[in-house]
Amino acid sequence: MIIDEIEKFDEFVIYGAQVVAYGAYIAIKGLFNKVPLYFAVNSLDNNPTDIEGIPVCEIRNISKNIPIIVGVTELIQKEVVPYLNKEGYKSVYLLSQKEEYSLMSAYFRSVGKFPVIEKNIEDKESRHIDFVCYEVSNHRDKPLSMHPNLKSHEKAIQAGAALTDVRVADLTDFSGDNISAKNKQYCEMSATYWVWKNTSHEWKGIEHYRRHIMLTPEILTEDIDAILPLPYICYPDTMHQFRRFVNEDVKNALYNALKTIHPNEYDDYIKILEGKYQYTYNIVCAKKDVFDAYCKWFFEITEYMENMSDEVPDIANTRALSYVAEVLTNLYFMYNQDRLVIRHVPREIYV
Repeated sequence: MIIDEIEKFDEFVIYGAQVVAYGAYIAIKGLFNKVPLYFAVNSLDNNPTDIEGIPVCEIRNISKNIPIIVGVTELIQKEVVPYLNKEGYKSVYLLSQKEEYSLMSAYFRSVGKFPVIEKNIEDKESRHIDFVCYEVSNHRDKPLSMHPNLKSHEKAIQAGAALTDVRVADLTDFSGDNISAKNKQYCEMSATYWVWKNTSHEWKGIEHYRRHIMLTPEILTEDIDAILPLPYICYPDTMHQFRRFVNEDVKNALYNALKTIHPNEYDDYIKILEGKYQYTYNIVCAKKDVFDAYCKWFFEITEYMENMSDEVPDIANTRALSYVAEVLTNLYFMYNQDRLVIRHVPREIYV
């Protein structure tokens, strides 16, 4: 495990300069009081020149004898590690999903944030839980190299089914009360809307065809309100991460909506949005009342933003609302950290 190897490093480099790399840096600094010599990237394009005073350098300028911790998303891990090995870097440590979860959960435990559910948690009441976690897919999804079989509590649902005759799941978001036709704007959230409006399970969950939340019904006890994957730590803040994907007009529209609909909470919302922690991917499992309250709050804001599309065309013409969705999901559960009992489990990403 990398967490065991780090103590042996006199010097090291973190490959990457975005949320995975930054989270690893914060965790290693907090747990071991060690910082990397550099953050390494293939190109400085679209990357910061330094992170908290630590230079971001091109990998070709880094000694091949120094240990390198690879802190990038699963989508590019399969490219980075073979490249480093081919170029002769002698000590390459991949921060796999399992390794990342181990490192970040240890760090969060040390600072008293974002408690996790341990693997061996006992089912306190030994009772049946009416829980369905809906795995969202779309007819435009790219094939995966590997996809697990769905468990008994998981059910596939096709999002955006109103926009195509192609069917990739028996259950679709194009029935009952739905916004399936808005899928190009909302992405997986059109399925979330359907689950909100058309189901009444004791617990409801949303995951994606290539991103699963790793839990079983036995851990859904009465004293827990919601379960999410661990958040990322963003540099310099969550809004900087958001602005990598949307323009300033969309950000301003979001702030306008929040201030209009929730004026009393607005200042607290901004503190969260300009903070460092971000739940991503819109993966949520929660008790029915919590899930439904989250959706009611969420869609009131996005529907308000839809009415602003004349001034901000990206709201109607791009998937901007799907990026807004991640911000809002994060905002809701961060704001309600003290009111809700939230626990965290690993997530598995397939490529």
